Amino acid sequence: MADFENLVDRIYEAAADADLWPQVMHDLGGAVDGAGGIILTRRSDAWLGWRYSAALAPGAEEFMRDGATRTQATARMLALNRAGFADAQEVFTEEEYLADPLIAEWGALAGLHHAAATAIPVPSGDFVVVQVNRRIGQQCFSRGDLARLDAFRPHLARAGLLAARWRLQKLRAAAEALAMIGLPAAVLDATGKVLAANALIEGLRSHLMWLPKDRIALVDPAANELLRRAIAEVDDPTASSVRSFPVKGAAGDPVVVHLIPATGTARDLFEGGFSVLAVTPLAAPSAPDAALIQGLFDLTAAEARVAGGVAEGLTLDEIAARHGVTVGTIRSQIKSVFAKTGAARQSQLAALLAAQTKIPLK
Repeated sequence: MADFENLVDRIYEAAADADLWPQVMHDLGGAVDGAGGIILTRRSDAWLGWRYSAALAPGAEEFMRDGATRTQATARMLALNRAGFADAQEVFTEEEYLADPLIAEWGALAGLHHAAATAIPVPSGDFVVVQVNRRIGQQCFSRGDLARLDAFRPHLARAGLLAARWRLQKLRAAAEALAMIGLPAAVLDATGKVLAANALIEGLRSHLMWLPKDRIALVDPAANELLRRAIAEVDDPTASSVRSFPVKGAAGDPVVVHLIPATGTARDLFEGGFSVLAVTPLAAPSAPDAALIQGLFDLTAAEARVAGGVAEGLTLDEIAARHGVTVGTIRSQIKSVFAKTGAARQSQLAALLAAQTKIPLK
């Protein structure tokens, strides 16, 4: 069992490095003889990101994507309005608890039963949920157990505050970096709320409308419907929504809008489910370099070369011949590019890249 001060130190370290949360959640659970824990961020009805210890891993991803919105646990816990941890038995009867998706579709399959959880508000409307579980056959959490967990709660709250502030700084820096190479851009969360925007996109009044509650819309109704659909499906790499499309301005001047899902290392616990909205002229006079495109889509150098070949209109055989690799290698790389960009076909990928740049192939 980790000692109190050491675990507190690592909670603050995890605020800056989300990869530390699984071990922190394991040790937090261990502090009260639990199997482990999970930490989640939520806005409105959307779960934005989560990290969990190994004991909670079986079925966790499937539950968070498909079942988390159906559990009554969060709503009942919030109704307690308690600034501390609560045992699930305080808000459920045993029959209700066993039937709830939290246990029926996840916990029982992972060999877990009793849970203690707390909800912690953080700035910008998010809140953080921390839950620890015990294995089937163990007793529920006692008042002493909850008191021990409550001792960590202020530190979890401060870590959440720090992570949220660092998150906003990083998103603003990303938007400003795009402005430096002439791209109007904004960062949107999973619900379409604007988290950061550069001055260039704020000036596009002929193409964009700024709505209440930090929302953005396109003046072109057909394009705006495509944008709304793309935002709703931003976390689904197999979605059929178009993520690169032309937009007519109020004066008829066209631009191309790209919705770029954040993937891989671009995401962490407090940045789940966001995307970059970038705007380019229909015929861009200059192009961002390959490093920028790799960063936007989280591509490797090899994947960027394949994407560039697709943008040129080359076949996979031609791309393979150009770089002296097998077609099988190129097929594997193009699948990875599709997953990272949200494109489903080569033509869709070409459309996404064509208005921005032809990635240098050397």
